[in-house]
Amino acid sequence: MAGNCEYKEWRKQKRNEIRAQRKALDQQEVLTSSEKVLDSLMSHPFLNAPRTIASYMSFSGEIDTIAINQRLKAQSHQICLPIINPELKGIMDFYSYDDEKQLVLNNFKILEPIKDENHYVRPDCLEVILVPLVGFNDKGDRLGMGGGYYDRMLKKVSANCLILGLAYDFQLIPELKGQHWDMPLDEIITPTKHYIFSKKY
Repeated sequence: MAGNCEYKEWRKQKRNEIRAQRKALDQQEVLTSSEKVLDSLMSHPFLNAPRTIASYMSFSGEIDTIAINQRLKAQSHQICLPIINPELKGIMDFYSYDDEKQLVLNNFKILEPIKDENHYVRPDCLEVILVPLVGFNDKGDRLGMGGGYYDRMLKKVSANCLILGLAYDFQLIPELKGQHWDMPLDEIITPTKHYIFSKKY
């Protein structure tokens, strides 16, 4: 990993390896791990009061956020989901929704809200962002999908917004190095650990 090209290729290889490992999980493994993450999330002290939370819809073996979103909504939190801008590469916005019936498949075959300006939530109004990731290190640096959507969005949120990643334990990559464009996470919850890199509450 001496040069930039070598490291870029290494990141791509790690991304492919972990995505394949995640996709190979059977449904019971995903369910068991997701329930443990959900339990930790529901006992998080910052979520004792209703918050405006940007979440996402899981796919391809990710920690199941469908159950997480439902539980958070039941606890009076306002849940927002991303809508990918089809015209501006790497740009997304968050919109709230009332129930799953208001979700539609986007070009990536991921569920997102129907675009309604009345449900648009400005980035500076978000109090918590649940962030998907492919890999992470013990400093809170994140390996994403490579599109830069979250790195761009996280530059727009309030300094007080809690940025929280959800992952499996095997997604920890100790040798991962943060890049200058990366936005580090404040916390990461896995089935067995709760990493806190920057305490905001």
